[in-house]
Amino acid sequence: MTEVLSIQEAKRQNCPSHVLLTAESTGKYIVKITWDKRDGYPEHSWGYVQWTTRPFTQTQGCDGTIDLNVHCIGIALCQKLGLDYFNLYDEAYSWRDDDNADWLRDYGLEFTESQTKIPPLSQIALQRLLYDLNDINCRSLMSLLTDKFAELGYKVNNWWECAL
Repeated sequence: MTEVLSIQEAKRQNCPSHVLLTAESTGKYIVKITWDKRDGYPEHSWGYVQWTTRPFTQTQGCDGTIDLNVHCIGIALCQKLGLDYFNLYDEAYSWRDDDNADWLRDYGLEFTESQTKIPPLSQIALQRLLYDLNDINCRSLMSLLTDKFAELGYKVNNWWECAL
């Protein structure tokens, strides 16, 4: 379950101070995520709480809650390039029996899109996507997309420099 909270309500619910400080200094809002069955978490983790800020912006760093946000950006940017992100995900992880993009296809990303700042298509946005995919440990997909973006004429081989 995901709840959008005001800073005052987040304080009342004992949100960690570093999340409160980030929200206050960036003008972002606070999201409280409680792991549950609906979002596909295993039963032993139901009730675990994570706090984060939104909207997600590229290169803000992985806090364990940004995977869907990063994939939303990837889907949007690839669509603008005429690339099928889902098929590329499947290709990147074809060596795994249990990891394909079906979970992402089926998720329903409307809510995540509303919590994600989708950048306009640019070389820096593509570099930042690669940076974020690396940050969430999607390195096979990152490597494949690096090649695809380069084939399209984007200079993205130095993607790690975009966050410096």
